[in-house]
Amino acid sequence: MKVSLKRQVFSYSGLWLATGVIFAIAEYIRVLLASYEMNSMFVSFCAGFILFIPLVSLLLHPVILVAPENRVLRTKSSLLANIGIVFVVQVLFFLIWITDAIAMYSIYVDQTSFLAKAFNITSENTANLSTEFFVFNLFLAWFFALLSLVIGLLPCLIARLKNQGVVGNFMASFSYAKQYKKRFSGYSLLIAASVILPLLYVKWLFIFSFPVVLALVIVQLGKQYLQTALMS
Repeated sequence: MKVSLKRQVFSYSGLWLATGVIFAIAEYIRVLLASYEMNSMFVSFCAGFILFIPLVSLLLHPVILVAPENRVLRTKSSLLANIGIVFVVQVLFFLIWITDAIAMYSIYVDQTSFLAKAFNITSENTANLSTEFFVFNLFLAWFFALLSLVIGLLPCLIARLKNQGVVGNFMASFSYAKQYKKRFSGYSLLIAASVILPLLYVKWLFIFSFPVVLALVIVQLGKQYLQTALMS
């Protein structure tokens, strides 16, 4: 059974709209940081934008057919399970975002803060951290993308096949991701690149690269998981 045209239009239109919202937020932050001469911190926010993926991925769930008996989405029960899982994940990611932001602020802005004093951060050595800061955030972007797939998207797919509860879904997700770790690492790298590189160097490209890459990765991962689940 194929996905209806109406469902596809709704999902992909929502994805483009969400991309536009993220882009608008990114541009506002870019201008704000520039006004305070803190442009180097923008890469940290770019990495943070990837944490929106679990929420944005909800828009693509209707085009992933993952019910084994007839490959049709179980609308009500799976939708509620997905929303519940994503809510838990987004709360967790919000805490990660805040922690990262506080740490970066302490190191690069307020050097009289507790964290800055604890790590002996001074104005003399802050400039020397620019390269390390950039590389660290590139790794962070990849890690956030990996987390988004493993604990943001995959538990939702598992819940559609057989909802094992929040804890059970997460455990099954980690088990599957461990089994196909190279696949997940590659997908995460593609997502991170589609966000970081355009926003830093060719900002308008983000409007195209992010939704296309995200849609391809999520739909492909859904199909692969369905095939694996049906074979097991």
